[in-house]
Amino acid sequence: MKKKEFLYDFYSLSEKEYYIKRELLKKTDFNESYWGTIEDPDGIVRNRLEERERHLEDLCNEIKYINSLNPGKILDVGCGLGYFLSGVDDAWERFGVEISEFCADYAQKWGKIFVGQLEDLKFAHNDFDVIVLHHVIEHVENPINLILEIKKILKKSGTLLLGTPDFDSGCARLFGKNYRLLNDPTHISLFSNDSMHRFLRDHGFTIDHVEYPFFNTRHFTDDNLKALFNTSKVSPPFYGNFMTFYCHL
Repeated sequence: MKKKEFLYDFYSLSEKEYYIKRELLKKTDFNESYWGTIEDPDGIVRNRLEERERHLEDLCNEIKYINSLNPGKILDVGCGLGYFLSGVDDAWERFGVEISEFCADYAQKWGKIFVGQLEDLKFAHNDFDVIVLHHVIEHVENPINLILEIKKILKKSGTLLLGTPDFDSGCARLFGKNYRLLNDPTHISLFSNDSMHRFLRDHGFTIDHVEYPFFNTRHFTDDNLKALFNTSKVSPPFYGNFMTFYCHL
């Protein structure tokens, strides 16, 4: 039987290679045009400024987990419009980092937001109890520099919540170039489930558990399951599109 060739061969990565780099075809403006009205991979027009409740529903498990911890200092890296921070209990000292000035200004109501790249902001060592990196690392040019900075500013035994797509998931393999998470051209650092486990372990993190949200979400529908049979169109939301790592130093 002929070996099937996948779009991205994660098994050719060396022991110290963790992600596949995709070329950034054009520079993206991450200000109002990116965070306002957008068209998703299915052609549905949405306004992200009206999606706070939807965002909180999608992240309910992560927020519930954080709110179960003893309050301290939390940093949301790539905090966007601040929706995640808005769900964190007021007992926490809430901070965010965002490259979009538009988003940073909008998110100020839920925390102290800094504009810029994390590595350039020079936070104090061992400063934060929890750091959230939710669907940010796939946009980053150098994930290793980012994780080293996070390790430096996170307290010893502090918590990291990291979410990213699995670009080697069953759905990604089945749909190839039509995999929906490739639709965003700013997804340039592509991890697999296996490579993210290696990446975190090799940089000093202990993985407590990993979640693959789908079956308990609004995306688990008959229509999305039926859409798996038509690989000529963009893939539907499915198991493995998102994976969330709960870790500590």
